[in-house]
Amino acid sequence: MRIRKIVRLIIILLIFPFALTAQVTTGSISGNVKDVKEKDLVGATIQVLHEPSGSAYGASSGKNGVFNIPSLRVGGPYKVTISYVGFKTEVITDVYVQLGEASKINVVLTDANASLTEVVITGTTRKVSLISKDRKGTATNINRRLIAALPTLSRNITDLTKLTPQSSGTSFAGQDNRFINLTVDGSIFNNSFGLQALPGSQTSASPISIDAIEEIQVNVAPYNVKDAGFTGASINAVTRSGTNYFHGSAFLNNRNQGLVGTKAGADGKTPVTISNFDVKQFGFTLGGPIIKNKLFFFVNYENEKRTDPGTGFEADNGTNTGKTNVSRVKRVQLDSLQDFLKSKLGYDPGQYEGYDFITKSYKILAKIDWNINTKNKFSVRFNSLRSFKNIGSSSSGVLGGSRVSNLNTMNFSNNNYEINNDIYSLIGQLNTRISNKMSNEFIFGWTANRDYRAVKGKLFPLVDILDGGNTDRNYISFGAEPFTPNNKLFTDTWQASDNLTLYNGNHTISTGANFESFKFFNQFTPQIQGQYTFNSLTDFYTSANAYLTDNNMSQNPVSLRRYILGYSNLPNHDLWNAVTTAKNIGAYVQDEWQIENNLNITYGVRFDIPFFTSNGVNNPQVDGYNFVDEKGNPTKVSTSQLPSAKVMINPRFGFNYDVNNDKNTQIRGGAGLFSGRPAFVFISNAVGNNGMQAGQISKDQVSSGGVITTPLTAYPFSPNTDRNIPATTPGLPAASYNIAPVEKNFRFPQIFRTNIAVDQKLFAGIIGSAEFLFTQSLSNIFYYNANQKPAVKAFTGADTRPRFAGSSAAERINPNVNDATVLSSRPYGANTSVTLKIEKPFQNGLSWLLAYNFGRTKDYSSASTIAFSSFTSTKTVNGNNLPDYSYSDNDTRHRLIGNITYRKEIAKTAAFQISLFGQAQSQGRFSYIYSNDMNGDGISGNDLLYVPKDKSEMNFDPITGSTPFTVQQQKDAFEGYIQQNAYLNNNRGKVVQRNGVLIPVLTRLDLSAIVELFKKIGSQRHTIQFRADIFNIGNLINHKWGVADVFNTPAPLALSKVDANGVPFFKMNTVNGSLNYTTYRKGTSIGDVWQGQLGIRYIF
Repeated sequence: MRIRKIVRLIIILLIFPFALTAQVTTGSISGNVKDVKEKDLVGATIQVLHEPSGSAYGASSGKNGVFNIPSLRVGGPYKVTISYVGFKTEVITDVYVQLGEASKINVVLTDANASLTEVVITGTTRKVSLISKDRKGTATNINRRLIAALPTLSRNITDLTKLTPQSSGTSFAGQDNRFINLTVDGSIFNNSFGLQALPGSQTSASPISIDAIEEIQVNVAPYNVKDAGFTGASINAVTRSGTNYFHGSAFLNNRNQGLVGTKAGADGKTPVTISNFDVKQFGFTLGGPIIKNKLFFFVNYENEKRTDPGTGFEADNGTNTGKTNVSRVKRVQLDSLQDFLKSKLGYDPGQYEGYDFITKSYKILAKIDWNINTKNKFSVRFNSLRSFKNIGSSSSGVLGGSRVSNLNTMNFSNNNYEINNDIYSLIGQLNTRISNKMSNEFIFGWTANRDYRAVKGKLFPLVDILDGGNTDRNYISFGAEPFTPNNKLFTDTWQASDNLTLYNGNHTISTGANFESFKFFNQFTPQIQGQYTFNSLTDFYTSANAYLTDNNMSQNPVSLRRYILGYSNLPNHDLWNAVTTAKNIGAYVQDEWQIENNLNITYGVRFDIPFFTSNGVNNPQVDGYNFVDEKGNPTKVSTSQLPSAKVMINPRFGFNYDVNNDKNTQIRGGAGLFSGRPAFVFISNAVGNNGMQAGQISKDQVSSGGVITTPLTAYPFSPNTDRNIPATTPGLPAASYNIAPVEKNFRFPQIFRTNIAVDQKLFAGIIGSAEFLFTQSLSNIFYYNANQKPAVKAFTGADTRPRFAGSSAAERINPNVNDATVLSSRPYGANTSVTLKIEKPFQNGLSWLLAYNFGRTKDYSSASTIAFSSFTSTKTVNGNNLPDYSYSDNDTRHRLIGNITYRKEIAKTAAFQISLFGQAQSQGRFSYIYSNDMNGDGISGNDLLYVPKDKSEMNFDPITGSTPFTVQQQKDAFEGYIQQNAYLNNNRGKVVQRNGVLIPVLTRLDLSAIVELFKKIGSQRHTIQFRADIFNIGNLINHKWGVADVFNTPAPLALSKVDANGVPFFKMNTVNGSLNYTTYRKGTSIGDVWQGQLGIRYIF
């Protein structure tokens, strides 16, 4: 019978024209009414008035004298009037409501003729309700006062959520930073496709102005089953609304190179090269009545324009070698190459230094609130973001190192690209109090994300030029960025939710349903312009001059190190795309039970059914091929198969126990399952990589013992990007291609999470907390290459790891399938978190907190945005199909945060406010690796380093060239390198762990200082506010403070050859031409010095 009811509910939801979601958007006031003899007063009248807007709410007390008034605007102040025939009327003022929590009012009414009155009020002033029955899981609330006070340069939501101790950027409790659920007024506002954690992140834009936000709640372990769609955290923002009074503000902020420190480094005296830059931010808000007490409006506009240096590095001109930002690449080489490309090939590669990156963003929010009557409140909100940013070239696919300019590489400016992130959203919400025992919330709307890129300069093949040795280190890059041409992503999200709440004495029963609909149009044409990798600059000139002599030559006069070309397999070579449509149906039921005055429990269950209404394109050739799973077992894959519908069942339980029933000591906790959406880019990869719509040529030169055994000469260089496209037959698979199929039993991400915590009132209003949080992945993203042959043999000598065939082509089970990167799900990954916190809620102008979090996260791999790069980016010893269980990319380990905010008004005409935020945090983890392809699997930079026991296990080849080094010099230098690092020294004779090294803690302090001058004109106060924000203010005091530890290189060695006995020989990589270097150096970039921003704001 229960199954039939669920099926019936699903059928009803399927005919809805909207999609649904369910996140908390309001607060509530609840309590009970008694007389002096402790008798419950049933039928007492409760009237609640939101004084700024005149919004009125009403209810009467029911069984046990209990009353509930839900769906209240966050904030206040509210006036609560409680009356009962024959008793004195009680009026409580200055009541404030917090997002997702109930302000508790327990009232004892006295006889009308008596003089004694006792009113007990909890959680209703501006203080944060840290001791509250609603607090069970792990959550952080940031109200309007804190939002306005916290230091911020970017005005981004992440400057607010950093108050969550378990956070690191947008990663929470060690989870992938894309597995969060951002909602605004209860509506989905994610980057659902999953290229970044938040919409607008690619352009460094906040998706919504912080001036438009009333309150933010970060839920890491919420046991309310309404919260859904995440395995990291739920971030719920509620926007501001108009009132009966016109109120608004306008601000202007500015910062540039004159508000930046100039010295850093280990001694605090190293000059930091600061190029000219400029950041301007402007915005305003305006709210007020359209019809007093009835209809209100609120609007917000904000824009930012910034100009930053495109690169902080300079080419080596022979006279600037002592500077810390000088690359090893010679200026004379870059000038000659630039002139050759312009004069001989008609291509302008752009500049290699001294150019700017431009970033712009424009945000709008408009909101209408309508008090239909005392039982119905309606709001509608529109907001938009338009933004773009210049970004450095991707290093994906580079053989070794990077394409973006650094100490080892220089790229030209037209090798970079421009990205655009645009958002448009329209959301409506209706809150209804059906009766004293029932209320309802309905949310509906649509959100459109429009993301697209633009090439810098004209379309030209990508060219990577190596340094001329056999260590595969990139030296110079130019040409179109490999993933930008034709790149566009359009996402449409329809949503709606209906949430019904019933009040029955000590039980609050909630039930609801949701249906989400996503449509993704993704056009992604990687390497469509071709990618040439030359072994040296000389080889490039030889090949290019041969082209100038014969445009139609059939063979390259030199061997390429690598050649990649993506091409269309459609008729007329039309561009290909991937269209994916997905839906999620959900339903839940929950009971919040006040068992005793001091014991409250919540238990419920949520059902989610994610499914796809589109399929991939079937490749019949793939259907006939044999593949292997990650362990080498035979398997089959399909390009048309997408995940089937599966019911995700998420039961949850939470409790809150007030130990002595006096609001001094509470124990809280719970456990439950949480399921989220995957980053839909994972699924789009499967739809777009099918071998029918597009093909890819991917070839590598083959070497053995440092000698080229199979040269790559079949693809002569040509600026014509169509030059090497093979003949195609529409309707048949391409000659060679990539696929990214989905495993048949793939499940969406799901975790088990539990917490237990104690909160204790200490003294002077201070509250201390201790909390334990544990997360176990039940279904996590895992990629493997089903077309990779197992290792053919092993190395000999000290390091006997598996050894692959030596080239990507030789490793393919099916020769025409370059890669078959399979999306699968595995129960891998866990996080343990311990948090200690003391906090002083706001009182008498002062609030502060101090928190320490210890976190440990382990997994097998971390996914990126492209299927194949998700597979190749994992650092391994046995090959990427068999990664080891080790520390996650999201393992933070130690994080200490503190914030203090103080405000003081002076002489009724001025005020001063200061807010300090401090953070001491591990900078993450990294892996020691070889810089090129050590194990012969065709992937560079993924092989974990073996640490020799002593010099007898070190095998080096001499380094030749302009700066030669002998074998003995390299042995001595590498021995010194091992000794200077405790991790390496303690792991002699072993292969290092993935992410085995914890980067040292970085401590920084940020400040915002505000001076206000105000004057009351009529009934309204007008304020001029002067503000200064200084990040890393410690560096302003002492130039050695706040300076990060920066890698010299995580890859000290490069494979030189493997001898006839299977023993690997290496060359030690140099840093600034030297072998004598340490793991880290102290940073000397703009990120290591203090930065300031000045602003002015008018408020009325």
